[in-house]
Amino acid sequence: MDTGRERYFMINVNKLFNKPNKLLRFTGLTIDQYKVLAEWLKPLWETAEFNRLWRNNRKRDLGAGRKYKVESLENKLLVILIWYRTYSVLELLGWIFQLDATNIGRLIGKLTPLLEQAADPQLLVYLKTARRKRRKIRTWDEFVEEFPDLAEIIIDSTEQRRKRPVNRRRQKNVYSGKKHAHTIKTQITVSKRGRILDVSQSYPGRIHDKAVLDREKTLILLPGKTRKRMDKGYDGVIKDHPGFNIILPHKRRRNSPPLTRGQKQANTIRARERVMGENTIARLKKYPILSDRYRSSEESYNQHFRNIAALCNFRLLYKEEYIT
Repeated sequence: MDTGRERYFMINVNKLFNKPNKLLRFTGLTIDQYKVLAEWLKPLWETAEFNRLWRNNRKRDLGAGRKYKVESLENKLLVILIWYRTYSVLELLGWIFQLDATNIGRLIGKLTPLLEQAADPQLLVYLKTARRKRRKIRTWDEFVEEFPDLAEIIIDSTEQRRKRPVNRRRQKNVYSGKKHAHTIKTQITVSKRGRILDVSQSYPGRIHDKAVLDREKTLILLPGKTRKRMDKGYDGVIKDHPGFNIILPHKRRRNSPPLTRGQKQANTIRARERVMGENTIARLKKYPILSDRYRSSEESYNQHFRNIAALCNFRLLYKEEYIT
């Protein structure tokens, strides 16, 4: 698995396979999960490398020329997973893997668009596939049997602090009045068992949760009979989308009497049913790249978010023995 100078890295997969607890802490994966993910990533990496290197006027054979210093794909995967789990500066990773920080950045850049497809290829197309197939399925029971995760879902948004832009107009656009900070906002759709079914585009923190829902047209992708649970941030969505089976907590209006005891009890029950969305966001934020102040390229943020979501799904499906 490790060749040449890879044996002398401070961290490599062989060393971590002998210490499963440290592998879990550094990557978020067990040994078996890591091996399966690396196996699924291999054909995607080979295809990407072929497309990168091939051209009509190429004189040398593919594979000729300077080799990667991190030769094995297992160790390449280790680089990006450790970066996600620590969000350390690239200079530190370069010191660990005996590479220049620029080379570490290039390697992460090559792996970033592949990791989601390797960990959970259904994440990108799950709702669109269900929408296309539900036209051919006659009854709701048959649909739920094929897509059990769409019987009940939770929609929620999460914000992450980011670097303050230099441009003052841009600063105003990304400032979140809720968080009192400059943030990036992303919406997720979660099943009752915690599987992430959809990840929205990322938006400036100033944009309201309901506005993100409207821009993404998430409700249109979901069946009308699906129970859709949301928090108070989506107040007014029932009025805009009647008959969509949306469940919101009761909210006291201005100049209206306080909530009744029954309404408060109903809110408590609805909060318990909606807590899986909060738990899923907490799972995402175990990766410091989604919890610390984001300081990397803004253009790649959404793909990093999707990669983490795919990794969380991969771990969930593996535990539930959907992956063998």
